[in-house]
Amino acid sequence: MDTEKTGLRTGVDEGAGEPLAPETPGIFPPPPPNLTRPMRILLLMPDARMHKFRLGRRVWSLREAPLTLTTLAGLTAGEPDLDYQLVDGSVEDLPLEAVADLIGISVITGNAPRAYALADHFRMRGIPVVLGGVHVTLLPEEAAAHADAIVLGMAETTWPQVVRDARAGRLERIYQAPPPPDAVLHVPLPRRDLQAGRYAMPASAQATRGCNHRCEFCVVPAIWQKFYTRPVADVVRDIRAMPGRRFAFNDVSLLENREYALELFTALIPLRKEWGGLCTADIGKDPEMLELLARSGCRYLLIGFESLSEKGLLSIRKGFNHVDQYREVVGALHDHGISVQACFVLGLDGDTTAVFKETVDWVNAARIDIPRYSLYTAFPGTPLFRKLDAQGRILSYNWDDYDTMHVTVKPLLMSPAELHEGFRWTYRETFRVRGILRRMRGCSVNSLINLVGNGAYRLFVHRLYHDERFALPCRPSAPPPPPVSCPA
Repeated sequence: MDTEKTGLRTGVDEGAGEPLAPETPGIFPPPPPNLTRPMRILLLMPDARMHKFRLGRRVWSLREAPLTLTTLAGLTAGEPDLDYQLVDGSVEDLPLEAVADLIGISVITGNAPRAYALADHFRMRGIPVVLGGVHVTLLPEEAAAHADAIVLGMAETTWPQVVRDARAGRLERIYQAPPPPDAVLHVPLPRRDLQAGRYAMPASAQATRGCNHRCEFCVVPAIWQKFYTRPVADVVRDIRAMPGRRFAFNDVSLLENREYALELFTALIPLRKEWGGLCTADIGKDPEMLELLARSGCRYLLIGFESLSEKGLLSIRKGFNHVDQYREVVGALHDHGISVQACFVLGLDGDTTAVFKETVDWVNAARIDIPRYSLYTAFPGTPLFRKLDAQGRILSYNWDDYDTMHVTVKPLLMSPAELHEGFRWTYRETFRVRGILRRMRGCSVNSLINLVGNGAYRLFVHRLYHDERFALPCRPSAPPPPPVSCPA
């Protein structure tokens, strides 16, 4: 990829004041690090511009703490003389002048432009850079142009080898290990002691990875072909070691394996902790699981309802959802003291401009505790992206737009501008004070959770209407090889 066409910006990006480095073409592999002292490793996550709260120069993320960097550091706990520094650009300033022997950067599509800029900056300073993450696995050739090495797929078995090779000054260009054949993941304790504490939910855990479903818009099936589980004893060990009584599972579909889920939730009961996670709408059909969820401390669940149209659900291969059962699912969860964060995708092929009011009215009538909306997005490197690209429906090749909050797919039954304005209107109407009060079910053990969730989205509504990033449906750029940024 021609780095002269990337259009990388300089200056300070929005968020936690994260600077972006200038483009740096023509970089050659750096010399091996000095091995007479502890090896200094800097692990970075560029700002993904997720929901956050700023007070002066301090920033708090309104989400759970990510596990990527802390897990990577934990994978080499047995290696001698390693000095880690972990920085999440969403809540901390990125140390551009850091002294390090190796830099690892985790990349998702929405932060790929900033990740590449950082990688170029550090490589120009002579520091080897390793890129990994979902976007790197989806577009390895693009990522390789900005790295000394890339990690594809799961890093559990490859990261320790990356560190050993970097210490010896002989990094490979590509690291990729096959997934475990028994679909069982063995992961050490994450290094939470290295993590900044400025998250609404500072403690997070992961019990599973992947999903058995193949929803067309979802990137998970393109990354993980199977559903993987960790030994329940390992998960309980991690949760027991967490400070505090509350945590979140970041699994994309925690209940995919019913027998595993029953074993896990039974093991959580003695811990007397409260937690939240993600699951499918199938939960409403399983009274035994609902009872066990409540007993294990579950206080909220995020569920992808996606659409109020059966045809819309079929169009994205999510026909296992049934609109006529949504209210029953919500009621069953409420009866067990579990708040519902319901997610909807706007801009599906069957959506007209009527979808916005219909969705808001339904959300209020169903008393959804914390609604969430996103725009129909096809992520690069997936079959859906290739299909829509061939149809001429991809509106932006600027990965900065791929945050599910910009119109990157041309809708069929409305204009991009109508979808953009409808998306903003839906958020504004949903999170008016009267709408929030209408959905709140009086005082309960979950009132604080619901208040924080709705407050976070009220802040986001302000951004939608006042942040210039959201002034246009998208900021398109030329077709692949894709520029990683363009003028706003």
